[in-house]
Amino acid sequence: MNGTASFAELGEQVYDDYWVFYLTRDMAEALKVKRPYTNLKEYLEYKKRGIDTLKAHEKEIVEQAEKEKPIKEEEPD
Repeated sequence: MNGTASFAELGEQVYDDYWVFYLTRDMAEALKVKRPYTNLKEYLEYKKRGIDTLKAHEKEIVEQAEKEKPIKEEEPD
């Protein structure tokens, strides 16, 4: 990824993640949800909240994962 825009220094992984979860105003209105972020600073705060939530429930997540049966992937024909 070449260039001088905001994402040039942050790299492709951050760029991809930012845009995968980005909602335009119209998209948010159609879903009747608040836009999670509209700029890089808000994106960082959004990601921090997500990781903090996961860390707070890490024990429960691991326990549930251990109880779940593995999903068997279907073989292509």
